[in-house]
Amino acid sequence: SMLLSNVLQTFLSRYVSDMLYRDAADRVIPSFIGASVLLMAPGGAAYALLLSKAPDIPVVVRALNGLMFMELIPIWLQMAYITAVKDYRRILAVFSAGIAVALVLGASLISAGVNPETALMAALAAGYGAMLVGNTGVLLRYFPAGEGSAFRFVEWFGVAPDLIATGFLGIAGSFAHLVLMWFGPLGETVSGPFRQAPLHDVAAFYAFLVMIPANVSFVVSVEVNFYRKYRRYFDAILAGGTLKEIIDAREGMIATMRQEILKLARVQMIAMVAYAVVMRYFLQTIGFTADMIAMFQVMVIGYSAYAIGNSLALILLYFNDRKGALCANATFFLINVLVTARTLDGPPLFYGTGLVAAGVAMYLVALTRLIFYVRRIDLYVFCSQPVLLPRKVSLWSKAASFLDGRAERARAPKPDREVLL
Repeated sequence: SMLLSNVLQTFLSRYVSDMLYRDAADRVIPSFIGASVLLMAPGGAAYALLLSKAPDIPVVVRALNGLMFMELIPIWLQMAYITAVKDYRRILAVFSAGIAVALVLGASLISAGVNPETALMAALAAGYGAMLVGNTGVLLRYFPAGEGSAFRFVEWFGVAPDLIATGFLGIAGSFAHLVLMWFGPLGETVSGPFRQAPLHDVAAFYAFLVMIPANVSFVVSVEVNFYRKYRRYFDAILAGGTLKEIIDAREGMIATMRQEILKLARVQMIAMVAYAVVMRYFLQTIGFTADMIAMFQVMVIGYSAYAIGNSLALILLYFNDRKGALCANATFFLINVLVTARTLDGPPLFYGTGLVAAGVAMYLVALTRLIFYVRRIDLYVFCSQPVLLPRKVSLWSKAASFLDGRAERARAPKPDREVLL
């Protein structure tokens, strides 16, 4: 569900930003509905086909698994919308409520004698359902229900098509080593097309949590402090500021960006070392073998490098350097696939080195591109756009206009037959 939703998630973040900038907030909620339907219809059908080919999994568990898959698609898409809301208290309350629902229902079902596997899936489906409803309520507090076709956003496919590949490659890269490992020496069949590599998967789960400090730091520090300077710089340009005001704002923005990147990297590195050391003792108590701990520690390094590199790629998107962000994410994906495939037949100690190599490469590519861009920022800001924008009517624009027209006609009142006569 995460792979599927990230086909549109990064793209939708840009679309929402553009709509808010154009004072077209009525387009926000319809785009969420349209994107959800666009992914849930074919995605749900494909996933149902996969579930039908897994006869060893109980029917009830398969049904709950399919329900959760359908819930998660709009939930992941909502992440592109609630970041624009920035009402973190309500967002936290929604996530807390979802967790509480899952814990209470799961415990109640197990106490009632329900099979633990079924109870777990039912609790997760209910918890994610509560998050979906709660997040939708938060969005409706800030954005109007809107009107027009829910698929009007497809017009933006012609504006920023590279964001689709950027979003998908970024998340696909973080899962590539897992998928390859399912077909390696540690892999085994669950049922039908479903596979797993339990020793590696569990180690990867705990290693993935090391990204939390960088992600939190980016939202509460980098975005907040950097965005203020970023906004000041472009306000000075758009509001007719003097040359000195523009230069001062630019230097302040660059200085803040460097400071925040260094702070984020420092926080993540400290967290990485502390987490790898402390968790080693906890993982031993829950049954981790020496090989699993080795894989965990290698992947902690990889996910930390990815967390920093991904933050730099997001800053590139702030400057609308879509080529740079795409290059960084593509590098991450390709190197993870190639190095992981090369190390599958090696000893477990090398499992996860593909993620490390990919994370470091992504960081270096994104950092190099960011330095290159910032040094030439005046060129990109003042000279990269044409003086007169050509008016082009793309295939996507025609499709959006057609869908909008159909929506308008569907809402129009039907003429009274007697009046016509």
